[in-house]
This record gives sequence, C-alpha cells and structure tokens, in this order.
Amino acid sequence: MNFSVRSLVICSAFTALAGFSTLVGADPLFFDNFEDRVADQATVGNDWTWYDQTFEDATCTGEPTGYGPWDDGDGSDYVAENRNFFTAGADESYFRAGLEVPAWDGALSNMLRVYGNQYNPATTCKRVLIFQEMTIVETGPMVFSFNVAQDRYGAPANGEVTAAFVKVLRQSDQSYETVLFQDVETTPPSATSPEDVATAFQYIEFEIPAEFAGELLQFGFYNDVTEDLGQSWGTSAALYDNVKLEMPVIGPAHSGSWYNAGQSGHGFSIEFGRAPNGTPLAVVYWYTFDSMGNPMFMVGTGTPDENRVEISFGSFDGMIYGDFSPSPTRYEAGTAVFEFSDRDNATFSYTPSADSVTRWGHATPIENLPLVKLFGIPADGFYEMSQ
Repeated sequence: MNFSVRSLVICSAFTALAGFSTLVGADPLFFDNFEDRVADQATVGNDWTWYDQTFEDATCTGEPTGYGPWDDGDGSDYVAENRNFFTAGADESYFRAGLEVPAWDGALSNMLRVYGNQYNPATTCKRVLIFQEMTIVETGPMVFSFNVAQDRYGAPANGEVTAAFVKVLRQSDQSYETVLFQDVETTPPSATSPEDVATAFQYIEFEIPAEFAGELLQFGFYNDVTEDLGQSWGTSAALYDNVKLEMPVIGPAHSGSWYNAGQSGHGFSIEFGRAPNGTPLAVVYWYTFDSMGNPMFMVGTGTPDENRVEISFGSFDGMIYGDFSPSPTRYEAGTAVFEFSDRDNATFSYTPSADSVTRWGHATPIENLPLVKLFGIPADGFYEMSQ
C-alpha cells in the first residue's frame, strides 16, 4: 500500500507557499527553515504530514502495509494527528515529529525533529515518514537538499536508520502506484554537547520526466526501527533544517576546466565558491591570444544567477617576471556570459571592450560558443544553505 490511498486534497495555502506553479528568479519550489515556529505551538506547521509503513522483515524491504492520517476517512482529525511533540502528549495524540526551538540550547537554529511512532511498537521493521506533498507542475532535473544534525538524545543509537527520500505516486488514475523512489541515508556528525554539535549538508538529485506532470510528488524524511533488534523510537531521531526543493542552479560542482573541442587552443578555468561575505561568487580565467597570436589571459568575477553568470574581464600589463610589481595596470577586457545546461555543458558569449579592440585586436564578438567541461573539481552540486 503506497502511503495514504485517499481522496487527494492539496492545501491551496501550501501550494501558494511552495511557489510550485511558477519559478520566479531563483526561488525554490519549496523551502522551510522553521524560523517562524515557536516551541509550544500545536502543530509542526507548514503542512508537514506523516505516514507509517510496516514491513514483513527486519530490514524494511519488500512491499509494506501502511496507514496515514486520512485512512480513517475522517479529515477532521488531520491537524490533531500532526501535532508538535511538545504539545501532543496530554491526550495521547499521535505525533512522530516535533520542533526544536532552538536546537541544542541555541547552538543550532530552529530544526525539525523526526523520530518514530511511540504508540506502535513493531516486531518487524517500522518506517515512519514525515514529508511534504504536492502535485507536479514543473518537470526536469530537481534537487532536494537539507542540513542534518544529530539528535540531542543520542540518536540513532542502536542501528536505527535515518534517511531522506523523494517519491512520485501515480494519482492520475487513482492507483497511487510508486513510479519513482530515491533515498539517501542521513549521516549527522556525532555530538555530545552544544559545543561540538554541527550539521551536515546532504541532497538528492532526481529527474521528473514530462509524463509525470500532474502526478503526486512527496519528499521528506523517514526512520526505520526494528524493536527485535533492540531499537526504539526514543533513539531513532535526527534533526533537519533548511529543507529545500529546487530546479538545479549553478554550484561549486560546475567548477573545472572548460573548452570547445574545435578551438582547443584556448579555454577557461572556472571556479564557483563563496566570497568572504558568504555570497556566491564565480572566478573565471580565460587563456587566449591577441590578434598577433601572442598568448594572454584575462580574469574576471561575477555572481551566479540561476544557470548563468556574467563576467567582467580584466587583463594586466606592466608586471615583469622576477620583479612582480605590486601595481600592474589593469585594462578592461570586455564582458562574457556563461550559460550552463548542466554541470558538463555550457555556452560562452563575449562582448569586447574598447581596450580589447585597441590593445589586443579583439574586435569580433563571440555568440553562444558551445563549451564542455574537460576536467571537473569534486564538489557539492550547488550552494549550501547556511545554518
């Protein structure tokens, strides 16, 4: 049984919050950093929901049975069954997640605590899922990313599994068949006190084909607990923050050596990182030639914007080898635009400056020259949200 087989109701307020219908600039499809929460509010908020799955063995493999907040046919208890754990205990309402506001005595900011269903001991593997869901409008490559930290109370302590997942269910024919599932085990850094707690940045990259438009996308976190192995909901938690779903944009993994195979005499070294103030920054070196065939290089910087970056190039004169004058003359060397279709393919356009024309004979603009990445630098696929 796939999550909750029910009459699908997507909260219009949530859809608007997620911005799922239209991308504006680099806005994510969904983002939650929990900073608008308070510790004693009634629910986790922002339409986080849950589902329980029970497997026949101890390894959470095979086809599970499941139960969710809509399976009893009474939609009125939906809110009550998604309570924040700080406020749900008085009447023994179900709760499987809660808010840490702030986490670790303020060493971390507000975070989502995901653990197990304490009212349902499992003799086989029990999976508790805490997630968002939305009807698919945008298709193509996507990234689900987050920060994860160890729970303050020592979890996971006995081999419990904490993980993130993305899933697509076929809602168009009411079968809710799983047509895509990807997950990654979350690995928070170990910590024993607020002084040594830290977060790890993790993500799942996945592809939504065009034929999945209109189906149901779910993304979030789960915990696997098998009490026969000495595991417990009390030692199965992890903390999550900066939860984001987005179409992929430029990131550090686009860094590397780039060139056009038909023009292999020149090329680019492109580096994506952060400026000292923390903002994303691109640094580009263009190794090229003047109109007389003399080698030269240009260097420039720019701010990544979705899948493109505009670079203002400069080149220098007056520095003698062995002397290395600290005040060489910088000449404006034109502007360039790099547009990336993915981490390994881009186009390059160049508009010469007056200095480019008079000093180096660069009188001809370049338009949409295809580039491929010859050599990459191992790095995260995109810019991490800061904790």
